[in-house]
Amino acid sequence: MSETQPHRPGFLKSLSFRLLLLTMFFVMLAEFLIWTPSVARYRKVYLEETIARAHLSMLAIEIVPEKKVEKNLEEALLFHTEAYGIVLNRPDRRMLMVSKDMPPKVDLTVDLRQDTFFGWIRQAFSTLSQNENRILCVVGPSPKDPKVMVEVLINEAPMRAAMFDYSGRILNLSIVI
Repeated sequence: MSETQPHRPGFLKSLSFRLLLLTMFFVMLAEFLIWTPSVARYRKVYLEETIARAHLSMLAIEIVPEKKVEKNLEEALLFHTEAYGIVLNRPDRRMLMVSKDMPPKVDLTVDLRQDTFFGWIRQAFSTLSQNENRILCVVGPSPKDPKVMVEVLINEAPMRAAMFDYSGRILNLSIVI
């Protein structure tokens, strides 16, 4: 005599499991739709803070009497700004501070004055998809003095690493949710 067991659907075929999968899918979709503009904003703020640090470094150079700045001070300011060079354009004059090494060729110019919401998202995805470091020329107004335009040459790699770190924190939060 053969024993027959009643046919029970496995957990993987159950309605509760399907609902769980569907819920997880929609939560992750919602998180992606939240993450996309969030990481674009993170990149924009990172670049704006770079402009602010560069302007602050140039102010330190400006206050030195008779404009005789030691090369060591310039190099220290560029090191702490994480820049190859800084240009400060005031309505009345232009100031330049560059590292002792010739700055590398600029791969991309980012103008903080001229972009849209979708442009920032596109640029964020472009940054995240890069395999190699690019040199960025970031141009934007000083946060404290909009008449002053600041240009700064930076590596993209530290920003990309910060964006991946930020994205990892968002992913961990999504998993917890």
